Amino acid sequence: MENAVRSALSAALLGAAALVAGCSTTPVTTLEASWVAPQLPQGPIKKLLIITVASEEFVQIAFQDQMAAQLKARGVNAVASRRYFTRYTTAEEARFKKSIDDSGADFVLLARVTNTNTSVHEDRGRLIGVNGVPYADATAISGAYARYFNPTSYVQGGDYSMKTVTAEASIFALDGEKLIWSARTRTTNAQAATGEEAATQYVPVILEAMKKDKLL
Repeated sequence: MENAVRSALSAALLGAAALVAGCSTTPVTTLEASWVAPQLPQGPIKKLLIITVASEEFVQIAFQDQMAAQLKARGVNAVASRRYFTRYTTAEEARFKKSIDDSGADFVLLARVTNTNTSVHEDRGRLIGVNGVPYADATAISGAYARYFNPTSYVQGGDYSMKTVTAEASIFALDGEKLIWSARTRTTNAQAATGEEAATQYVPVILEAMKKDKLL
């Protein structure tokens, strides 16, 4: 009886650890690609306006504030626009252009979410052998039969979802409305991050990309 209880407890603990590992809740942002114009405008940036487009306003607020603070610390006169956009409509486009025209900036940093994808992962459970070692042929027995074959060796699985967000940051020179730099990023496990946490992940990646392309 004692061995059976110990085996069941060991299986449950291993199953819980595997489930946690399978559905990590730590968001990770990586740079996928960046581009810089062959010829950058001469002279320093007088004023860089930060403007954003995303479905969540809290993310936009956090990004604008953090990005402006980090750029100022690096000697760039960056300002948060305090304008937040969530939809691509005619009215929003007009408000977008007015925000830029009224800013007095000579450059604009536009950050926007380009794609959001949520995938569901299914875990049907696993068989645990002697001393908690998984059976080599565990996949040969379906979870439904395993429960009856040896209930103490079956670890219940659990479904989990993962949200992946692709975003783009671009810098435009307002003189001629020329694109001078852009970067594309991907964030996995984005569902686990609040607005501030998401920005904390995203901002350093953008700054590093700007440094790599010699904009900082």
